[in-house]
Parts: sequence; structure tokens; C-alpha cells
Amino acid sequence: MSRRFSFQIPRVFSAHLASAFFFVFLVFQIPCPVQASVEDDARISNRDGVMKARHGEWEGAIDAFTHARLADPSDDTALANLASAHNNYGVLLCREEKYAEGIASFEAARGQKPEDLEIRLNLLSALVMIHDVERVDREARGILALRPKDPQTLLKVANAFSRIEDDESARNLLERILAVEPNHPEALFCLGRLYYQQGNPGEARFYLQRAMEAQPGYASASAMLRRIGREDRVEKEFESESSMHFTLTFAGTVSHDWVRDLLDQFEDAYTKVGDLLGCYPSQRSQVIVYSHDDFRRVSSLPGWAGGLYDGKIRLPISPSLTRPEQARGAVFHEYCHHLVHILSSGNCPTWLNEGLAQYVEGVLPARARDILIAPPAPNPVSLRLMAAPFSGTVSRKLVERLYAQSLLIVSLLIEDRGMPSIQALLSALSHKNTLDQALAGAFETNLDALDDRLKHALE
Repeated sequence: MSRRFSFQIPRVFSAHLASAFFFVFLVFQIPCPVQASVEDDARISNRDGVMKARHGEWEGAIDAFTHARLADPSDDTALANLASAHNNYGVLLCREEKYAEGIASFEAARGQKPEDLEIRLNLLSALVMIHDVERVDREARGILALRPKDPQTLLKVANAFSRIEDDESARNLLERILAVEPNHPEALFCLGRLYYQQGNPGEARFYLQRAMEAQPGYASASAMLRRIGREDRVEKEFESESSMHFTLTFAGTVSHDWVRDLLDQFEDAYTKVGDLLGCYPSQRSQVIVYSHDDFRRVSSLPGWAGGLYDGKIRLPISPSLTRPEQARGAVFHEYCHHLVHILSSGNCPTWLNEGLAQYVEGVLPARARDILIAPPAPNPVSLRLMAAPFSGTVSRKLVERLYAQSLLIVSLLIEDRGMPSIQALLSALSHKNTLDQALAGAFETNLDALDDRLKHALE
């Protein structure tokens, strides 16, 4: 079987909207009543709420603070504590991936303390996680009305817009920061990164260089500038053509008819892989097609690598490939990496990422099993050792086994519970759960059990 391999490099992000939510402190200075009476009812309930909150009994605390508030509507301490309890309960619910309940709790906290920025940012972060575009936009506007000129708030909201693929709003906010602080290094870097992702290296270089001037030694900006320099040496004479969902950059020696046919293959992948994973990006995805020699110059990957995803889809195309249909497997494989990156927020282990890409590409699990049981058939590598990229593996034979093992494990998972559970697994990873936690929630298993499952499948 002809094998092709690809490799994913996660994008580097900065200025993240907090995925670790903010806890809000309660007000503990509660005067103790000398005598229990009707007028002391609010104070007693308030104190009871504080005690429950100290023990993490958030529902009980919310009930107690609500009672205190009803007993004495003028008690600002009870109101502040009620908002804090709702917020902190929302944090715990979101950590358990109960986003609807968590969002409802944050909204209750916002209603009680609408000026509290940490509560508002928690709600915004939760809405981003469920990709509720309309409510993200509405909440972001509310936050901006509270802090219209605060650079850190603008940066966090810009990142929220970026995560829901609203690049225009993100860019506008970053430019607003620079209008106030022209040398704000993070805003300069984020704007440079945004232009790079959109396939505009000239503007990207301009803002990244300014970020370096504003903060000498800015490692992320320096690394991206080096990457753009490598790519420019190869791509400076390239041309571009776009379809509805893709922009394809290519050497001018390639015919435009051939490019349009290849874009059709990508549009087909947009629909079919999107249907499988439930993901349909709104921004155009960037695709760059190279000769094999140019691909090696840009990527510096081992000779076995047949593609690269690093925020852009990079494909080496052999001169022997005369029809774009022949690249269909590679197109589906690399586009799958793009969607997995979006769905997992770049937090997907290599074996799961490559297994899914091969499954989508159409590689048969039976062939993967044949590779793994072929003599001398050493024991499979533990999945705990397969989270890192395969690119450091020099041996093509070992690489082939790692890819085969990845495909077979993914096929077993899909056979068990189908693609909806794969989507749930990627979603759990995007929320920074450990792989064992994500597997437990989506498949009621863990890495050690999957290792055992694979050994039994190979017997």
C-alpha cells in the first residue's frame, strides 16, 4: 500500500481569554447577631451562606444568600455574596462541562453585579466554548461598554472574537488598542498573527517587527518572523486563487484550471469532513501547494512527511500528479487536521489527530492491522507515549506502525460509539481536560484500557 504521512504543528496563541475561569471572592465581614429576631434574619441567612460557600456547598449558599436578600433588599453584602456564589458555582459547572447550567449561573451573577468584569469575562468564555456566536457578540459589546479603553479587556474580547472566527471584529479591537497604545506588544503580535493566518505576510511582518521593537526578545514574534522569512524565500512568486471557503496559494507554473479543480476537492472536503465532525469554519482556510523540494525548504520535516498543518494546510504535490482527483486523500487528510485543531483548540494528541485524518482519508483499518501484526510484530507503543508529534521518528518503518496503531485505535472508538462521541471527545479536549478525563466522559474508558483493547484486537 502506498503510504502518505502528514504532520501537525499547533499554532501559537497569546492573550487567551481565560479558559481557567475567575473565582470571585465573597464578602466575609458579616457581623454576628446578638439576638435572633426578625430584623436579624438577613444577617443569619447571610452568615449561613458564607459557611456553606466555605465548604463548596454552592447551591445551599445561593439559597441562603437569596433568602437574606429577600429578607432585607437593602443588604448590599448579601447581594455581593449572591453574585459571587452564582459566579463560583458557574465556574464549577463549566469545569464539569455543564455549560448550559454554568452559563445560566453566570447570567444570574451578571444580573446581580453587572459591573463586575470577571463575572462578565467568565460568561463570555463559556459562550465562546459552546460557539454561540450571537451571544458572544452581545456579551462582548456589553463588556466593551464597561471598559471601552482598557487594553487588557480589549485584548481578551478580541481573542474571543478570534476564537469564533470573527476576524474583522478582532482586528478592529486590536487597532483600537494601538490607537491608544501604539507600542502595545501583545496587540501588535496578535494583529501580525491575524494577518499571517489570513495569508497576508507583508502586513504580518510589519506588525510583528513593531512588536519586536516594542518588546525586544519577544520570542513568539521572533519565531513567526523567522517562519515568514523561510516561506517568503519559496513563496514570493506564488499566485493565489480563492473559492468560497479556501484560498489556495501556488507556484505560477501550475495551470489555473488545475488549481480550480483542486479547490473543488477542498470544497468537497469542507462538506463531507464537516458533516463527519460537525464543523464548518466561516473564515477561508489557507492552503499552500508546493513542489516536494520547496516543501522540504519550508517545513524542514523528515522525508516521510506528506503534508503539514500549522494553521495553514501545506501540501507537497508530485509532478506525476496530473489530475487533482489524485490528491483527494491528501486533501481530506489535511483538512481533517484543520477541523480537529479548531474543535480541540489545538489540544489533540498526535495519535488521535493522525488516526482521525487517516479514517477520513479512507485508509482501511484492516490494512493497519496487517501492518501491526507483520513479523516481528513488537508490542504496540503505549498511547501515553504517543501524544507528542511523530516528526522526531527517523525510522519510516516505526512511523508506519505509529500511524497504523493510531488508525486502528480511532476505528475501534468510532465502531463503539460513532462520530458524535468523537466530537464530544474533541470538545472535552478543547476545554483543557486531560486525555483520560476526555476519554472517560466521551467513551467511558482511559488510555490504559485502550492499550489493552488494541492488544486484544491484534491477537
